[in-house]
Order: sequence, then structure tokens, then C-alpha cells
Amino acid sequence: MQYRHPGQAFLSRHGLLQTEQDVFRYVEFLRQSAGLSDEPPIDLLRIYQEFGMPTPLRAPLADQQGILVDSDAGLILIKEDDPLVRQRFTEGHELMELLFDAQERLLQGTNTQRPWQAEQKEQLCDRGAAELLMPTSSFLPQLRSLGFSLRTGQILANLYQTSLLATLLRMVQHESGAYAVVMWHRALRRREAEGCLPTKPQPKKKLRVWWRAKAQGWSSGFIPKNKSIRHDSLIAEAFHSGQPQTGTEALDFGCGPLHCYVEALPIQLGGKSCVLSLLHLPSPSR
Repeated sequence: MQYRHPGQAFLSRHGLLQTEQDVFRYVEFLRQSAGLSDEPPIDLLRIYQEFGMPTPLRAPLADQQGILVDSDAGLILIKEDDPLVRQRFTEGHELMELLFDAQERLLQGTNTQRPWQAEQKEQLCDRGAAELLMPTSSFLPQLRSLGFSLRTGQILANLYQTSLLATLLRMVQHESGAYAVVMWHRALRRREAEGCLPTKPQPKKKLRVWWRAKAQGWSSGFIPKNKSIRHDSLIAEAFHSGQPQTGTEALDFGCGPLHCYVEALPIQLGGKSCVLSLLHLPSPSR
């Protein structure tokens, strides 16, 4: 089948991108063009076949998960040693890159202002990939039926063939309750790391916030990056024991103790030992 640039096909029908919603219309365009419903798992191969694209090639990429090598041929490279679920998300991201490639071509040589900066575009590509692989129309009913928990994340990740991290972030995006997902790793504070000298005793690394995402209903303040956790916390216990931990405890992120229900799961991420935690704040009625 002759190749059709999916981004150009969309823009020729709908016009230039103006809002974020236009990006999500492209996602629906990809699925509908390939005859796909919103039921998981989303078969990306059918999208490639619909547009005459070659199946993305696996390659030993070093610093990138994926590369749009040739948009005129639809050629995409994917990091070969990433987990399959991570590769699927990268494929979704690169399909979104084709949309912005088409927009940029149409704007070349004009004075039209681009609607998004490069960093915003990358975020939209990730959000588009999440909507492509985990359509809101089927994902949200599943989430509401199962409830917000790490177990739900594992079930949905298996169902949609996505990583647990991507699935939990998708859950947070759709949740209005008081939840936060926090990843922890052993690290020094920035000032400690910058001040390290070979001739001085090395400070001890502590378990600290690596990254975090909060649901709409989280109203208990900012969770600072690099904030450390007590050595006797459930999160620290999960890290040291290598076993999942659950329970209620007080966590302090700098604004006083928060009594949370904690689910903590030790995981390996890029060869690094980490703890993935889901924090539940009690509802005001309790």
C-alpha cells in the first residue's frame, strides 16, 4: 500500500492545529481510519497498515526511546532494549510527532506563530500517546469500576499493554480524588552532590522524592522534589525489604504531617532500585 503521511492526511481534512483538543482529534482520526474501537489493547499495527507505514524498526538507541527518522517514508526507530510496553508508548509518541511534522511543513516560510513551544509539544506528544493507547472512553469506566489503587494500575496496565508508570499517570489525570503518585530513589541533596570532594567523607544517600504527580483532588500542598522520607516509614521498608507495603502513616512534605494510606511497591527502573508509592488522603467526611 502506498504511504500516506498521517499528519498531513489529518491536517488536509481538518486544517492547522489551533488548540490542544485538535491534537486529540488526531488521535481519534488515527483509530477511526484504521477501523479501531476504543477497546484495549489498541493494535498499532493496523494504523501502520492503514497509512502504508513500515512497522517501526528496533535499534540500539543510546539516549532516546524513539526517533522519527524519515517522515516522508514514515520510518520510525524504537529503542530495542526497552520493555515492550515502553516501546508501545514510544510508538504512540512518534505517531504524534508525525502530526507536528506536518504542521511545521505547512508553516515553513510563513510568519505564522507556532501554537506551542518545543517542551509543550513533547508533553502533547506524550498526552496524545496516552490517549491513543488508553482511550478515555474505555479507560475511565474501567477505573471507576475498579477503584483507585496500585492493584487497579496493574490490572489496567496488563489490559491496555502499557507500563505501570504510564497507567498510574493516566489514572491520576482522570481522578478527582485526593491521590498522589510518588517515585522515590536513593540520592543526595543537590547541595550535597555539588559539594562532594574525594578527600572528604561522602554524605549518606537518603530515600528521596524523584518525581510526583497529583490528582485534581490533592489539596494538601506541594510535594517537593528531593524531599527525604523517614527511615522507619513504609516506603523505606519497601525499599529495604524488597516487598510491597501498605498501611496508614504520617508523612511530612514540609507543611506538617499528612495522615495517608500508603501503597508502596519496590521496582527497578533503568537498573536503579526505586519505590513507587500511591498516597491516599482521607476524604473530609471521614
